[in-house]
Amino acid sequence: MKAVILAAGPSERLHPFTETRSKPMIHVAGRPLLEHMTRALVRAGITDLLIVVNHGQEVLKRYFEHGRRHGMTIDYIYQEPVDGIGPALRRCEERLQNDPFLLIYGDILTTGDPYSQVLSRYTETGGAVAALALPSASGEFGNVYLDQDMRIVEFVEKPDNPHLSNYVFAGIYLLPPRIFSLLEQHGNSIEAAYQALIQSGEFYATQWDGAWIDISRPWHILDANRMIMERWEHAEIHQSVTMESGVHIEGAVHIEPDVSIGAGSVLKGPCYIGQGSTIGNNTLIREFTALGPGSVVGYGTELKNCVLFGRSTLGRLSFIGDSVIGEAVHLGTGVTTVNLNPDQRPVSVTTGEGTLDTGMAKLGSFIGDRVFIGARHVLEPGTRIKSGAMVADLITLKSII
Repeated sequence: MKAVILAAGPSERLHPFTETRSKPMIHVAGRPLLEHMTRALVRAGITDLLIVVNHGQEVLKRYFEHGRRHGMTIDYIYQEPVDGIGPALRRCEERLQNDPFLLIYGDILTTGDPYSQVLSRYTETGGAVAALALPSASGEFGNVYLDQDMRIVEFVEKPDNPHLSNYVFAGIYLLPPRIFSLLEQHGNSIEAAYQALIQSGEFYATQWDGAWIDISRPWHILDANRMIMERWEHAEIHQSVTMESGVHIEGAVHIEPDVSIGAGSVLKGPCYIGQGSTIGNNTLIREFTALGPGSVVGYGTELKNCVLFGRSTLGRLSFIGDSVIGEAVHLGTGVTTVNLNPDQRPVSVTTGEGTLDTGMAKLGSFIGDRVFIGARHVLEPGTRIKSGAMVADLITLKSII
């Protein structure tokens, strides 16, 4: 059986990180979302994958190529224009050879193996299957209602009370070949095709009880990172790692090959250090921090609950907390991401849709790829910095002649 992953959309809600990559290439717990998906698919016996691409496709293709390194066969379907899920599937129709297939949205993340559960439910019913999740509030997703046999009987796209919790589509489906004739009948609307399956009694559900998240805002990256890491139980340290004297490690610390850790540093798990990274002396790396490959952390810097995509340099004596940092970022000496409002109110973030209340008491900064921030800057809670931005050193005194 083949799987189709949707990865074409630009997702402005996730700027600055989707300015330079597609959503599935956002990094969580040391690897892209898409790699978390492919690993779970392989465990479920699915090794034939179609990825629908457009925005940021070069980054994705360079990382995954045709899948051999990941134990899969990967082919790419180009969607132009990016005109919705139904049209994306119609572009895949010829490659799916009139067989049932898995459809996976590229911005969701789960723990465990929901795919085997969906396959098992399909074996039981022979009809279309949707995995369902139960978030704390379901207003953004639409609500799904079931009968006693876990058959889907109603889908409400915009519920009257968005604060009520109910089952929602988890972004994982097993669809029969008939989906293509339904799309053709309904103007390529995937919502209308789903409604037709519901009305004919051919749409079944399986409840996914593992952790699940839909990543639609930058701060959700931190939630997803924590969701994965808090399930780590053991330390995993590659034999090539070098540590100077006085390094202290506690908890589920994962360290990849060719990492160097300076004297007096403290690493508190769960945390992740990517391949080829260098950690300076007397550095403190606290829980739920993930440093991507090639990271360089200067002397005396503290990191807490943050995600760095990789190849970034953090200057000495800095504090990076509750923040997400893209690739190839340079932060100068003494940069601080303030993560708490003085009056304790939840942190807000300015977006293209206006200022949004995140509901989070502690939240730092979101810094895009290839940003340069000079020495001694202090970033207020909820700061967003677009990719490629340049901020000079904070100079308070120049030459006096």
